[in-house]
Amino acid sequence: MSLKDLFIRPENNPKKQESNRNVNNPNTRDPRKEESNNNRPQPEPEPEPSAPTEQINMENIIHSHPEPEQEGENSSITEVNNVKKKRLWETLIKRNLPGPDMLELKSYSASLESMGLTQEKRYEAAFKMLKAQYPDFTKEKLLQSIDTYIRYINEEIESGRNQYAAKRKQTIGTKQKSLDDMVKENERIIKQIEELQKRNKELTNETEKLKAEITASTKEIAHDEQVFINSANSVICDLMTDKEEMSNINVDQ
Repeated sequence: MSLKDLFIRPENNPKKQESNRNVNNPNTRDPRKEESNNNRPQPEPEPEPSAPTEQINMENIIHSHPEPEQEGENSSITEVNNVKKKRLWETLIKRNLPGPDMLELKSYSASLESMGLTQEKRYEAAFKMLKAQYPDFTKEKLLQSIDTYIRYINEEIESGRNQYAAKRKQTIGTKQKSLDDMVKENERIIKQIEELQKRNKELTNETEKLKAEITASTKEIAHDEQVFINSANSVICDLMTDKEEMSNINVDQ
């Protein structure tokens, strides 16, 4: 059964309560009651006047378990939603087992709260009331009914998990894929940046090395060039001096 937003408030019937299955279907047959009728010549007696005959009250059942106190910033971990809790109790009431069981006992017990009894004493008194009406009602059957209702709630948990999984997929599935793609793209860009930074460092070192080589070569070439020019000018000077000196000599023409 899925977790639907459904609330049913059964009307009270102060005159008579047949079996707890009559909460949803008054025509449901109680096999235990029929077996009891077959073994007795007389019809089953009506409930004693002192026994409460109201139908199962969901509010009484829920209020019999006070909510745990929330503490600290991590209170959401233990958070209980009363609306969802009511829906789950509603599910148990809709799937009420035939004959008296835990639900009827809790309802009877809640009606005795004004007597000032402890919870344990109210449960004992409620059990005796049900036992008087249904002789085949035993503690073993009571505890077995609780196990059955626990199984019902576990079924609801499984159904709820499936619904939340579907909601999660519908709500964040596409966004999660986009996020994953973005993360991958960002990682690719970061890798590219790292590779470019590495290449940039390599090129920087190479350019600095080449700059140093060019500077050294430039100075060396400039020095050699100037030495060559100086040497050539020196030769020219020598030739000019030789010309001047040779111009003054007396020789026959």
